[in-house]
Amino acid sequence: MSTPSQDARRETLRGEEHRPLLGPDGEVLSSDSDSDPHPRRWAASSWVRTGTITLGLLLASALLVLVFFSVGLAIPGLPHPPGKKPPAPRGPIKNVVVLVQENLSFDAFAGGLTYSPHIDGLVNRSFCNPANINHPHPPHPQVCAKPTAKNVAPDDPDHSIAGGSMQIYGTYHPDNASPPAMQGFVTEQIRAHRIKADLSRAAEVINYYPPDHVPVFSAMAENFVLFDRWFASVPGPTNPNRAYLTSGTSHGHGMNDLAFLTSALPQPSIFEQLSDAHIDWVNYSNTSWFLPDALFYRWTVRSGKSATHVKPLDQFYRDARAGTLPPFTWINPECCQYTSFHPPSPINMGEAFLKSIYEALRASPQWNETLFILTFDEHGGFADHVAPPQDVPPGDARTYRERAPDGSEIEFKFDRLGVRVPTVLMSPWVGRGVVQNRPTDQPNDFSHTSILKYVAELWDLPVLTPRVAWSPSFGGLITDTWRETPEKLPEPAVF
Repeated sequence: MSTPSQDARRETLRGEEHRPLLGPDGEVLSSDSDSDPHPRRWAASSWVRTGTITLGLLLASALLVLVFFSVGLAIPGLPHPPGKKPPAPRGPIKNVVVLVQENLSFDAFAGGLTYSPHIDGLVNRSFCNPANINHPHPPHPQVCAKPTAKNVAPDDPDHSIAGGSMQIYGTYHPDNASPPAMQGFVTEQIRAHRIKADLSRAAEVINYYPPDHVPVFSAMAENFVLFDRWFASVPGPTNPNRAYLTSGTSHGHGMNDLAFLTSALPQPSIFEQLSDAHIDWVNYSNTSWFLPDALFYRWTVRSGKSATHVKPLDQFYRDARAGTLPPFTWINPECCQYTSFHPPSPINMGEAFLKSIYEALRASPQWNETLFILTFDEHGGFADHVAPPQDVPPGDARTYRERAPDGSEIEFKFDRLGVRVPTVLMSPWVGRGVVQNRPTDQPNDFSHTSILKYVAELWDLPVLTPRVAWSPSFGGLITDTWRETPEKLPEPAVF
């Protein structure tokens, strides 16, 4: 065989029709430089040579096709071979949209709803906390919930693991014998903000909103499915709960530490899981000094998805309008001044944000195949009267240590759920005015990881952690009957 340099020189002298035919491994099949000492035999056997050449070309073509598709598996945008297509979702839902707002308990935001007697809220109920948990009975002062919560909360309640323990158990060191009496919210508020005689200020931690102050959320609940036993994953702050929401564990993190700002979490997330299954997703975000939830994870950065699958919130509105939202949409709100509900965000600005997201989805060409899930990452230190479940499976074997306000160290094993938070399912495929209490068709209570359980069922994905396995799915609330849904929601209140 000639050398490459000889071939190159030869090509300058030859026409296209005189180039040698190459086999699949680059070998020369024929060339005009080949000589045959028996020209008559060449003429007689030309059809044999033609067949041999044709067969070689066919083999080469087949090999190139196989190589193309094999390499294509590792190249984004190229077609996947059979068996690597995204799994078809079960039922009418083709697009799941999740919006996780900030820091409100169920009682604070939804406890005043009156459209259904089945809501376990604060209507026709007296819910009080002692001003000092060490003196829980009269004549010592009691602070009782009233429908007078302010548009802007004057204080941001403590929502650490230690603070949550005091609020739920009345002690920083609960054990299996400690009753979750939900009596420590006012005591912890007074301690955290050094409130002395002004119990009306301390009462903001236990007061709640009447329906006319939260008309957007009230309309969402009344027109769709409201959960009144949906619990946060952790009785603590934002990012550990958001990690549970997106991966089924916080990997031992119990506070908003540096790991969440440096994409250091190593565990698999729903975003990685969806990508592995060839199901598209986008994390739309309006965050300021928090990272979007998908960027908590090392994989998101190392895979390059941080550059392609985390987009500004403005893009959400454009994609919804165009009908190009991915099968899985995750939305991070701004935090923590305007639209997230996290104090000092005004309630009516948060309501305006909810209205804008819902109406963008409702007007989208994809609405008839969409499930919109609204929830809140944690209670934010605001009071609730329903005790959260205990002795639940953690996401993994890691524990978290924190120093309590009394100076002692506490250890949290992630075996207790957080406080109830308001959660609504919205879709033309769910019922109207449904109040979902504890599930009747499966054990345990709904919580943040119920979203991961439902997504696993929807797309036939593996369950990520023991906490997800423990969590009930809400898939049974998706009906097989389409119905009309409101195009617009009420305007936010001015109060």
